[in-house]
Amino acid sequence: MNWIIASAVMAWLLAQLIKVLLCHVHGGRVTLRVAVGTGGMPSSHTAFVCAAAFSCGMVRGFSSVEFALGFTMAAVVIYDALGVRWEAGRHAAVINALEARLQPSDTAFTPLETSLGHRPIEVICGGLLGILMAILVQGIFVHRFL
Repeated sequence: MNWIIASAVMAWLLAQLIKVLLCHVHGGRVTLRVAVGTGGMPSSHTAFVCAAAFSCGMVRGFSSVEFALGFTMAAVVIYDALGVRWEAGRHAAVINALEARLQPSDTAFTPLETSLGHRPIEVICGGLLGILMAILVQGIFVHRFL
């Protein structure tokens, strides 16, 4: 088994589970979109790439090419979550508002998804979750049992 990939997948799954639990605790409606969608606390994309990068560092060394590639990929994903996808969500909200005002009331309207990106705290929590999962999987399971 590739434990680096396992760390990343487990971090993503845990982040998505936390999103569902937080939605439920805050009285929101838990849907498939909440369970597998983008946006929300914590960032599952960030958890995924941080777990993969940190696992590479633990296995190959933090001065290795593998860690460098993982780190740069994580930086791109985090930049995208904080910038591009966040702005796309803001644009979708404005388009939805315009569409609602301009659309005749008898016409069906499916609003665009607005929860696409992340606030900084969501990314920070996702990153910490990913690093924690890497430490747990690589440090405990791999080195102790294999």
